[in-house]
Amino acid sequence: MNISSKNINKYNILIDLNEQSLYLIDKNKNSIVKTYSIASGKPSSPSPIGTWTIISKGKWGEGFGTRWMGLNVPWGKYGIHGTNRPSSVGSYASHGCIRMFNKDVEELYSLVGYGTTVVIYGGPFHMFLNKFRTLSPGDSGSDVFQVQRLMKNIGYYDGALDGKYGEVMKAQVIKYRKDKNLTLKHYIDKEFYNSIGIKAFE
Repeated sequence: MNISSKNINKYNILIDLNEQSLYLIDKNKNSIVKTYSIASGKPSSPSPIGTWTIISKGKWGEGFGTRWMGLNVPWGKYGIHGTNRPSSVGSYASHGCIRMFNKDVEELYSLVGYGTTVVIYGGPFHMFLNKFRTLSPGDSGSDVFQVQRLMKNIGYYDGALDGKYGEVMKAQVIKYRKDKNLTLKHYIDKEFYNSIGIKAFE
């Protein structure tokens, strides 16, 4: 299919971390018009699960990939960019960003603009992991964001949905544990995950 860059805001982006694929979607027709191979975050530095927006764009030097599209992830600097390590594409290899072949990211860069919606999916906390990490104050990431969201939904968190486990969240985790007769500690562990309804993939 011939893709035109004339309507630069007609597309959404869906990134499937399980398939290591980025899909360019015509949002009016709700159809996939292009599929690209990617590299995503390692288990120790996962890509941010969620729905984000492109908020910055830049042309980089070839030493680190030729294009950058930054996302509005609140707990760190994440984006879609090219790579000088093309052999990493197709694997879990990055510090959380989405890597693409330079020729692919250059094409994508020309087709999407500021405000483009980017959905990153792959199970709540990467489906290739079968357990959750224990969260402590100071941690950040998609798992913290998901816990914040669920706690807010049940009236136990009134702080910012920023994916950062700070002091406000710590106090409310302790309050939740006390109210639900859980072990009194500030960690978010299997007991806590199960209590708020998050189950690990088996």
